[in-house]
Parts: sequence; C-alpha cells; structure tokens
Amino acid sequence: MRTLTAFLFAGAALAATAASAQGPVNARQLNQERRIDAGVRSGKLTHREAARLKDQQASIKRYEDQLRAAHGGHLTERDKRLVHARQDAANAAILKKKNNRVRGRNHLKIG
Repeated sequence: MRTLTAFLFAGAALAATAASAQGPVNARQLNQERRIDAGVRSGKLTHREAARLKDQQASIKRYEDQLRAAHGGHLTERDKRLVHARQDAANAAILKKKNNRVRGRNHLKIG
C-alpha cells in the first residue's frame, strides 16, 4: 500500500513538473479554450463559432507539437514567438466573434 501511495505521489509530481516545463505557451492555450467555453455559456458565441475557434486552437497545438518534435521536445525562442503570434491572431478572432451581433442559444446581449 505504501509503495502504491508513493508511486501515485511521484506520478503527480512528475505530471506537475512536465506541465510547468511546457510553460506559458500551454497556459495561454488553456486560457484561450476557457474563454471560448465561457463565450458559449454566456451566449456571446454560437456553437458553430466556438467549434471554429476550437479548431483554430487545435491547429495551433498541432503546429506547436511539430515544432517541439523538430527540436527534441523543446521550443526555441523563435518557435515561441511563432506560436505566440498565432495565439495573438486567435485572441483577436475570439474577441471579434464574442463582440459581433450573432448570439448563442440563450440570446443574451451582455455589454
């Protein structure tokens, strides 16, 4: 039992270390996805808009994975700038879609 508990704690510590090692790129990706989900819940995004924005996030993630694979599992400073530039574009798209006149299922018009 003690061995199992120690193993679980070691696994949790390893997962936390891996997540922090990937740094701000993944944190930003998670933040963008949360903003999309919040937009759907508030009615500022339709399900179709959200799906397109999530597809954009998935594309950025695939691009990041390709860059990591090309550089031995790490992102160079140039790679980080490229990914952040795509995230900047995604951020603008989320903002634009959330503030257009098209509303989601509950038709809220929150200022």
